[in-house]
Amino acid sequence: MLSSIRRALIMVSLHSSKALRQKRSMELLWTPLLLLAACLSEVLGSPEMDTGINISQPLHILEDHNLMVLTPAGLTQTLNETRFLMVIFHNPTLKQSRKLAKELGKAAEIFGKGKNGLGFGKVDITMETELKQEFDITHAPELKLFYEGNRLEPISCKDVVESTALVVWLRRQISKKALLFNNSNEVADFVKSRPLVIVGFFQDLEEEVAELFYDTIKDFPELTFGAIQIKNSFGRFHVILDSVLVFKKGRVVKRQELINDSTNKDYLNQVIKQQLTGFVIEFNPENKDLIYEMNILNHMLLFISKNSEPYSTIIRHYRQISKEFQNKKHKSSEEIPKYWDQEPVKKLVGKNFNVVVFDKEKDVFVMFYAPWSEKCRVLLPLLEELGIKYQNHSTVIIAKIDITANDIQLANPEQYPFFRLFPTDSQEAVMYKGEHTMKGFCDFLESHVKVRIEEDDELLYIEQNEVAEEEVLAEPEMQHIDKLPEKPPLKVEDTSKQDRPAKESPALGSISQPEELERRKETAEKEKKVAQPKEQPKPERKLDIKEEL
Repeated sequence: MLSSIRRALIMVSLHSSKALRQKRSMELLWTPLLLLAACLSEVLGSPEMDTGINISQPLHILEDHNLMVLTPAGLTQTLNETRFLMVIFHNPTLKQSRKLAKELGKAAEIFGKGKNGLGFGKVDITMETELKQEFDITHAPELKLFYEGNRLEPISCKDVVESTALVVWLRRQISKKALLFNNSNEVADFVKSRPLVIVGFFQDLEEEVAELFYDTIKDFPELTFGAIQIKNSFGRFHVILDSVLVFKKGRVVKRQELINDSTNKDYLNQVIKQQLTGFVIEFNPENKDLIYEMNILNHMLLFISKNSEPYSTIIRHYRQISKEFQNKKHKSSEEIPKYWDQEPVKKLVGKNFNVVVFDKEKDVFVMFYAPWSEKCRVLLPLLEELGIKYQNHSTVIIAKIDITANDIQLANPEQYPFFRLFPTDSQEAVMYKGEHTMKGFCDFLESHVKVRIEEDDELLYIEQNEVAEEEVLAEPEMQHIDKLPEKPPLKVEDTSKQDRPAKESPALGSISQPEELERRKETAEKEKKVAQPKEQPKPERKLDIKEEL
């Protein structure tokens, strides 16, 4: 039964955030949503069904100009649901009462409507004489602040009559409620008695970082805070620098040192906002930024009118159900199925997604689906048929992944179901925007695979041409080297003939030195001409000794 309730609540939240910006669309949604909420209220309130949830019916408290209209029973219920409750006891017939009630309504809007742990209400003392007598209201208007359900000692707010001044006064009271501990035993006992406590540890409670801590916690009335000097906590929490510790049921779950003036504020806000995940937060202009700053990947949205009769009942059950999901370990991936790659359509999960889709030798076509979506279920048989068609293809793989159970980082995700092609030659996916038909899928795949093959063939052709050109360019050089004339080797017989006259002929010995220099010069010029390839002189006939003489 509880699972059906969750599904009903999840269905309420399926509307996209774009609907929040479209007033007309929102107005059209109110009627069916209220009908669903009313049906849910009936289901939860049925005595025949045991949901394991406290199904006591809360009172429906009307709201007027941001202020709850409180009766004795309504005041008791509201005190149990808020940490801070600001109430004006007024006489609506008096101008001064009406004016202060209006300013308190403005203060509620400035502080943030729907903020957890903080409430604003009004009591008409002309109607609720029981409350007038209980709180000893002798003149109207009168403001009182109730803290943590204590109706015996409310704090009176006097001489504050303007909305912004009321906000300042209220924030100051909230910061004062941060408990000051004297020793580590007090800290240990207190954090064990509360589900969540944030404690600041400081060298000096008057220093700048401590003042930052007190200034920041003013905007978080739903949380419990405390502070202690580090010297009074030695030996227990192992803190030596200015720090903030988060305790859950007495156990430290988060530590954040505050040692850099430029980042302390951001770190402190981040630590505090992370502790708001267990609350149901009203989505309004004041809180919308807070919701996104909490770094929560999944949100459940409930659309309902605060003036509707079942509002109080539904919100109470909504808060109780949300507690079931607090502190649950989030799994970023399902386990890899044993035979994930044995079927025509491969079953991907977060753990094997990147390995498969970014395979450089495969074109992977993936369907991203949600198992509860009717549109997705209709397309699964078609995807199976597509997988069979490409089952024996050399590169194409057909796959699917449950996007609701696996965290996948995708750019521009679409409404389920949607498809992406991860080609072999790219790290970026190709969006499929065609029709969800067999022909549309096949044409898309064939066109992308064909283009890639043509590009590969063209690249291969270019590479082959470049190799051929290199071979052609190398051939003339080889031929040119082959055609260079070789100097014929001297015969042993000729050498002996040439050597012999130099030694024996008196005529050669009588050649003058200038003639010898001239002969050597002519010989060098001849050798130079022989070395030039364009003008290759024919080898001269060797003169024998007699002719030369």
